[in-house]
Amino acid sequence: MKRVKHFYFASPIVIIVTLLFIVFSCNETPDKNEIEQNKTSLNALSSESKQLNETEEMVKRLSIINQNKTGKEYLHRNSEKADEMLTVLRNREAIKYDGFWLQYCNQLLFAGKPKECIAELENYFDRSRPLFAQITAENFAVFELLALAHLRKGEQENCQSLHTAYSCILPLQNSAVHQLQEGSSIALKTYQTLYDLKGNMGDRWLINLAYMTLGKYPDEVPKAYLLTFPNWKTETKNFPQFNQVAKSTGLNINGLSGGTCLEDFNNDGLLDVFTTAYGLNEPVKLLQNTGKGDFKDITEEANLKGITSGLNCIHADYNNDGYIDILVLRGAWLDDNGDHPNSLLKNNGNGTFSDVTESSGIFSLFPTQTAAWADVDKDGDLDLFIGNESSQKKNRPCQYFSNNGDGTFTESADKVGLGDIFGFIKGVTFGDINNDGWQELFISDIYGRNLLYLNKHGSFEEIGEQAGVIEPLGSFCSWFWDVNNDGYQDLFVAGYDISKFDAVAESFAKELQGTPSGLSQPKLYINNKDETFSDQTEAYGLSKSMFAMGANFGDLDNDGFLDFYIGTGSPNFTSVVPNRMFRNVKGQYFEEVTSAGGFGHIQKGHGIAFGDIDQDGDEDIYAVMGGAFEGDVFTNILYENPGFKKNWIVIDLKGVTTNRNGIGSRIIITLDNNQKIYRTVGTGGSFGSSSLQQEVGLNRSSKVKELTIEWQNGTVQHFKNINVNQKISITEGQEEFEIVSYSYIPFKTS
Repeated sequence: MKRVKHFYFASPIVIIVTLLFIVFSCNETPDKNEIEQNKTSLNALSSESKQLNETEEMVKRLSIINQNKTGKEYLHRNSEKADEMLTVLRNREAIKYDGFWLQYCNQLLFAGKPKECIAELENYFDRSRPLFAQITAENFAVFELLALAHLRKGEQENCQSLHTAYSCILPLQNSAVHQLQEGSSIALKTYQTLYDLKGNMGDRWLINLAYMTLGKYPDEVPKAYLLTFPNWKTETKNFPQFNQVAKSTGLNINGLSGGTCLEDFNNDGLLDVFTTAYGLNEPVKLLQNTGKGDFKDITEEANLKGITSGLNCIHADYNNDGYIDILVLRGAWLDDNGDHPNSLLKNNGNGTFSDVTESSGIFSLFPTQTAAWADVDKDGDLDLFIGNESSQKKNRPCQYFSNNGDGTFTESADKVGLGDIFGFIKGVTFGDINNDGWQELFISDIYGRNLLYLNKHGSFEEIGEQAGVIEPLGSFCSWFWDVNNDGYQDLFVAGYDISKFDAVAESFAKELQGTPSGLSQPKLYINNKDETFSDQTEAYGLSKSMFAMGANFGDLDNDGFLDFYIGTGSPNFTSVVPNRMFRNVKGQYFEEVTSAGGFGHIQKGHGIAFGDIDQDGDEDIYAVMGGAFEGDVFTNILYENPGFKKNWIVIDLKGVTTNRNGIGSRIIITLDNNQKIYRTVGTGGSFGSSSLQQEVGLNRSSKVKELTIEWQNGTVQHFKNINVNQKISITEGQEEFEIVSYSYIPFKTS
C-alpha cells in the first residue's frame, strides 16, 4: 500500500509561539552538556525507532507464515485439511467408506466439529437396523470415532460453551456435571459395546468418565465397568482443595497448548501473566495485575499486537537493565514446516516491548519449544541455550548464544564444546551439580538418550553416561532442584513414550487397577555429591505413567520441601486423564494429592508456573490448557492456594556483578531449629516459567536464624535473625537488606 503524506496548517497561535521560540533561542548558545544530552536522546529515539521497525518486521513475518501455509502442513489447520479432503470425496463417482473417508471424518473432529463428524459417520450405517447390531471387525474404527465424537460433543457443549470454574476437574463437582447430556449418554453406550468386544482398558476409563459427566458415578456404573477413582490407596486424601479462580480474575484465556511466564514485568511489585498459544494466528497475551484481585489485558498497549504463536516461553533480564524480558519459542513438532523465528521481546521499561530477535543476533529458523538462560561464563550476563528439533530428513543443531554484554549475542556452540548437538530436544535446563558456581546443562531428547554437560569454567564436557542420567530413552520436560534439602541439586526428567499417544487413557486405567503399564515413567535422580546421580524414582514413589508435557515445581504447603505439578496428555482426543500433583514428604518420598487438592484437570496440561500472585505468602499455580489440534482449545486455569498456616519469606535478589536477578545463585536458609532449606534462583521447569522472586516456606519456624546468599559470581553474604512472613530485597554487596511492601490482595470471586 502506498504511503500518503499529510500536510497540516498550523493555527495562528501555534505560529506565534513558534516564532517567539525561534527568536529567543537564537540568542542562546547551548553548552556542551546540553549538546551531549541531545545526542543521547536522539540516539535513544533512533534505537527505539529501529526496535519498533523490527517489531513490525516480525509481525509481518508471522503474518506471512500464517497466511501462506496450507492445512496439509500443520496439526492445527484441520478445517482447511477437511475442506481439501472433501473436495476429493466430492469428485468421486460414488461415496467410498474407506480409509481416506475415515481420515476426513477425523479431520472434522480435530477441527472442533463433532456434530458434522457424527452426521458424516451416521451415513455409513443402515438406519433401518439397530446401530450396535452393525458392528463388525471391519468397521470397528468407525465405531471408535463415533464414540469419541459424541464424547467431544458433550465436552464442547458443556465444559466449553457452559464453562464453569470447575469444568473438567476430577472428581467433578455438581456445578461441572453436564447439563446437556446427549453427547456423554451416546458415547457411554458406544464405549460399553466396544469394551464388551475388545476389553480395552482405555475404553473402560472413558466409560467411567462418561458416567462422571452425567452425575451417575459411581452408584450407577455396572460392576463390570467400574474403576475406583480416586484410588485412595495410592492418593492422599488429607489435603485441602485449591480454588480455581481464572474466570473471576480475568485469566481465563482460551486457546490451544502454550507456555506461560509469571513475573512482575512493570516493576510495580505485583506478579503479571504472559501466555502464548500454539496456533499460528493465536496472539500472545500480557495480563497485568491490577492490584485489585484481577488482571487487565494490556497486550495491545504493550506493543505486542501481531506477535503470535509459540508453544513455550521463558523470561529473564538478558540485558541487566532491571526489566524482565521474554523469549517466545516457535515451530515445535512441525519438522520442515516449523522453520519459524523465535521472538526475543525486550522490555523497554515504559510498559512496552520490542522484538529484538534479529538485532540481538539470535535470529534463526529452526523448530523448537525449549531454551534456558544461565550465566555460563560467570561474566555477569545471561547466556542462552536453545534446543532445536532434528528429524530423519534434516539435522538442526542446538544453539548456544554467548551474551556480549551490550544487548547482543554471538553464536558460540563450537567454541564452548556444545557444537553438533542434534536430536528432537524437548527440555533443556541449567543447574550446578557440584556446587562450584558453574552451571551444568542437561538436555532431554524425546527419541533417544539424554545428555549432561559438565561446565569446566566456561566450556563443556558431556558426562551423561558416567553421571547415570541418560534415561528415560524418550523424555520431555526436566529440571534441577534440591529434593531433600541436602545442599546438592537433584534432577527430574519426565518420560514420554511418543509412539504411545493412544495409550494414555489405557495406561491411567491400568494404574488405577494396580497394574502399572510401565509407559512414560519419569526418572528422579538424587545427587551423589560426586558428579554422579542415583535413580531413586521407585524409592520416592514416582514409578507412575505420567505422559508429562508441561510441568513445574514449588512449595505448595510451605513446609520447606519442593512439590511438583504435571500437565499430562497427548494430542489424541482420548487422552482425557487428570493432570497430577505430588507433595514432597520431608524430602523422603512423594505422595499424590491430585484429587484431594482439586488438581485433576482432564484437559491437556502445558505451560505451568508457580508464584504468590495474591501476596498471602503461599504459592498459587497458573496453567495453560488446550491441545494441538484446531478444535482442542480450552480455558487456562489459576489455582488459589488455600493456605497452610505456616510461615514464609519472599526474597528478591538484585545482582551487581552477578546477573541482575541472580539467576544461578544459591540461597541457604537456616531455621531456628537448625533445619536448612536450599533454593537456586531460576524459573523452574523447562515447560512453564515461574517467578524469579524466591518464595520459601519456613514450616513452623518463627525466625530465620541465618540467611546466606551465594551469588553465582562467588560473593557470599550473610544475614542473621530475620523476621518471617515478609518480603525482603537483597542487593549484592550491600550489608543491609530492604523490607519490601507486601500485603494480601484477595482474588476477585465474582
